[in-house]
Amino acid sequence: MSSFRELLKESFKKNYAYRVKFAADCTNEHMEQIEKCLQKYSLVSVAPFKRTPIQENPMEFVRTKGIKCVSEVCSTDIILNYPANPRILEVWLSVNTGIDTDHVLCYDVKDPRTAETEAAAKRLVDDVDREVSVDDALLAEDEYDDTEINAEDFYGEGFNKKFLDELARIKAEKGADYFRHYPSKDEIMGDNLRPMWDELHNTPNMGKGVSPKHVSINDQNLGGPA
Repeated sequence: MSSFRELLKESFKKNYAYRVKFAADCTNEHMEQIEKCLQKYSLVSVAPFKRTPIQENPMEFVRTKGIKCVSEVCSTDIILNYPANPRILEVWLSVNTGIDTDHVLCYDVKDPRTAETEAAAKRLVDDVDREVSVDDALLAEDEYDDTEINAEDFYGEGFNKKFLDELARIKAEKGADYFRHYPSKDEIMGDNLRPMWDELHNTPNMGKGVSPKHVSINDQNLGGPA
């Protein structure tokens, strides 16, 4: 069994990574304060800020902190040698950077929110060129606005004449019997094949019936007395 001393030594070799987000316009001075105040946790590294465009009510802060604001979001990943409670880190970073606690988020980089946030950010980037305004709609173009519908194309004497002329053309081209052999409803729906289906699936040997069995009869008295 490992001794307490060995376990303690192993704990010092482990790093603890956190993602920190600020709903604020962070500067180099903020980064310096972050690096300075985290020395008590044996800071290993701090990643440069990643910024999102200014947005109304950043989703994570509304959902987690319940606040509504218009701000860009600056995020960084920090690595510490000592573990820390994310809520305590939020307060500690808030006090040292001067940013309101409600505008600071901190969680483990393995937290499910990390993957969710990255997916949401990717969707936001992918949708930038896919947004279409009302002015871009095809129905707003002049060629659609000026289109007139001719009622005679759909009903009336002119439409009936065109229909009869087309029937006459088909009859002359394919013969008078063409319309007499038009498929029935049962043929179109396949109902006329139902008896064949029943015969194939509900009778033995795929509709061929029971095959006769040939039995050989051997005389058991061969070589015995008559």
